[in-house]
Amino acid sequence: MENIQNLCMGCMNELEEDGTCSYCNYNPDSPFLQSYLPPKSILDERYIVGKVLSYNGEGASYIGFDTVTSTKVVIHEYMPDTLCSRTKQSPKIMVKTDSLNKYKTYMSEYAELNKSLSRMRTLSHLVPAIDMFAENNTMYAISKYVEGITLKKFLQGNGDRLSWEQIKKIFPPIFTTLSLIHNSGIIHGGICPDNIIVTPKGELKLIGFSISAARVENSDLSSELYPGYAAPEQYNSMDWLGTWTDVYAIAAVLYRMLTGVLPPNAFSRKQADNIIDLSQMSIDIPQNVSRVIMQALRVNPETRVQTITELVTKLFEQPEYVVEHKKGATQTIHVDTDDRIRNSYIEDEEDEPEEEEAEKKNLIPTVVGSVVLALLVGVGLFFLAQMFTGGSDTGSSNSVSGNITSVTVTAETTVSDSSDASSDSSSKVDYGTGAVMPDLKGLEYENVRESIENDFNIVIKEKKSKKYGEGIIIKQSIPADAEYDPARKNTLKLTVSTGSGDASSDYDLSDDSYNDSTSDSSYTDNPVIPDFSGYTATSYGEVLSKLGITYAFSFVESDSVPSGNVIATSTAVGQEFDTTTGDVLTVTVAQ
Repeated sequence: MENIQNLCMGCMNELEEDGTCSYCNYNPDSPFLQSYLPPKSILDERYIVGKVLSYNGEGASYIGFDTVTSTKVVIHEYMPDTLCSRTKQSPKIMVKTDSLNKYKTYMSEYAELNKSLSRMRTLSHLVPAIDMFAENNTMYAISKYVEGITLKKFLQGNGDRLSWEQIKKIFPPIFTTLSLIHNSGIIHGGICPDNIIVTPKGELKLIGFSISAARVENSDLSSELYPGYAAPEQYNSMDWLGTWTDVYAIAAVLYRMLTGVLPPNAFSRKQADNIIDLSQMSIDIPQNVSRVIMQALRVNPETRVQTITELVTKLFEQPEYVVEHKKGATQTIHVDTDDRIRNSYIEDEEDEPEEEEAEKKNLIPTVVGSVVLALLVGVGLFFLAQMFTGGSDTGSSNSVSGNITSVTVTAETTVSDSSDASSDSSSKVDYGTGAVMPDLKGLEYENVRESIENDFNIVIKEKKSKKYGEGIIIKQSIPADAEYDPARKNTLKLTVSTGSGDASSDYDLSDDSYNDSTSDSSYTDNPVIPDFSGYTATSYGEVLSKLGITYAFSFVESDSVPSGNVIATSTAVGQEFDTTTGDVLTVTVAQ
């Protein structure tokens, strides 16, 4: 184990020979809060605990050090101080007897939140958990430490405000990331400049997720609301929170970035709305941008912009083309952010017949579409860079996985891992635990090979396909989201397209036989992607809605197409689109 004496507990950098730290001003003799772990504590026989970075009604976050990988981490501890306490004599949390049920309920929500975020680890603008384990009568989640400064400090160092031209170049990845989070049923509830990190490369990272009870007043937990950014409904535990809650917060962030002024507290706005309209300020922004932001900041959630899709669509359309969406007319943005050449999310192989696993649509987008998706999420960032192995080097099975959703908690007793040892009844193969299988279908094999070859024995089966471009993965033998143990080196069978050929793609991986028998006949009743020439995003979206096609917008600058007009679609015009699978059509729009 790393020599603790050589590490600064304030920043986890190596100390000088005289015991001082040249990176931070941390004083090792300073007292620490009794409710939280003391510096130099060891967790899971692996993680060194440093100083407290932040805490709220849900728990605390510490800077930490992973002795296995020799890297900095952030250690998140579930510790709701209204339901439990800790003494200096022991790191074990003591749960109040009359709060035991609430403690366990919220801890289960805490675990599920971190598990859900970990499944989105391919999103480069999130910092999800890479490990989870039970100890000290509570739950811990480990995430990577991100070097950078908060957006709040970034603004303070850049004149306290940014222009709209600057914002629309750096913020699209946050819009897309937030939309994907919403699609997974997660509401952030704490979006503000303090919870957006600006990295040294100028990339934005969204942090600060908490369970819902910590994001609303008058709950069982001490609430953490950010005045000016928290929506009005967060000040009343009887009100519903939803995507519109995060829309309010992101609009408040835009308001702050454009003006340098913090919007008034939403609670006070409910009594007397004194917010200054952007149109009345001396700032150079398009009129429609000003109007849309103010619509997203409405006190009444029913009249507010409802989704990020609606917000982004209106922000980037030309003023003369702005048309009010009917509620529910568009879906939450669901744009793949991992350089995928694909349109769909693929179900586990046991969940649908092989006929439905045949190529459902033409997955070769236009060159422009491919470039747009890559630009939207950050050029050069490959989705598997965030893949983790869950600490398999230590032999621990405490990584983020479905096996840690159940823990036994009793008042004044320690937590014991009581995970169900039986596998899911729908699973036929045990691949072990320690990591989660990514969805590889639709990805270029060469782009992901280096990221997966150390975890599996890979067997490649090449196959001709009219619907998949050369080098694209058609199918994988280990289903997406299945747990696996990297140390086992499971056999992973991948079918990779060689390009133009037979349209069939059906094959049976259970006996290593491949059957090219499926035709395109099953798609004859599906709607055809309509021509988008001359359409604005809103008008084209209305056409798609009438056809029953779920769609999402991505935005890119264009010198040849008017702002707000459609540039491309991820499925080519004239091609059939399967509306029965829940797939999403990506519509690229000029901003």
